[in-house]
Amino acid sequence: MFENLEQDSKLRGRVVLALQKAILEIFNATDWKEIGYKAGQIDYIRGHSRLLRSLSWGDDDYGSCVFQAIEFLLNDDVENLQCFLENEKAASWLWSNNSALMREIGLKPEGLAPTFVPPTLSARDVVERALKDTEALLATSGATSGVDRVHTSLHGYFLSQCEAVGITVEKDATITSLYKSLRKSHPSLNGGGHWSAEIDRILKSFSSVLDTLNQLRNHASVAHANENLLSEVDAELVCNASRTILHYLDRKLQ
Repeated sequence: MFENLEQDSKLRGRVVLALQKAILEIFNATDWKEIGYKAGQIDYIRGHSRLLRSLSWGDDDYGSCVFQAIEFLLNDDVENLQCFLENEKAASWLWSNNSALMREIGLKPEGLAPTFVPPTLSARDVVERALKDTEALLATSGATSGVDRVHTSLHGYFLSQCEAVGITVEKDATITSLYKSLRKSHPSLNGGGHWSAEIDRILKSFSSVLDTLNQLRNHASVAHANENLLSEVDAELVCNASRTILHYLDRKLQ
């Protein structure tokens, strides 16, 4: 069905790029396992050194891992593209964002499910999930593992709060810059009050906490192959400081 992708490398490249973007937007671990089973490559999906882990932890190399997996599956059999297209979320996303390309490879949109809209977690959902995940890591893998989870949760939470009130931020903004944008522009953090100056000084001090969290996550946690990890007691300090920020903003931004 997709023989033209074997003959036209440019077309194949455009399909891979579109599919990678769709997967970054909508796929979870279950979707990947379904693809693995359908393509007869579940051992590859499960055995990939980074794919599911980087998805779970929100690591920067996830996009590269997605490219690797797509290329492996299409190189194994170009007809494995059908496995991706049988995923309703992927099919709807591709038709919504790349309909011309879908027609170019010989597909028709009949029978597709309604356009997929990724679910948006509320601020409270994000906070509660982050805290539950961190509690589990504290109990099983230790606080050092929790540092990476807290960092990822804070980043996603800050980004969602900026988007919710129309604050424009850079696509690759750090947690420090996202927090700064929130503090300066979110209406709930600029309401005045008798002690607003004092509270603002506390909020400003959190910026240095977040900047340090960013450094420790990259260089002293299990997020990467770091040799000198944080001690348990120091990692607990980082996690608890981060949770304080989450708790405050969760209530303040409601």
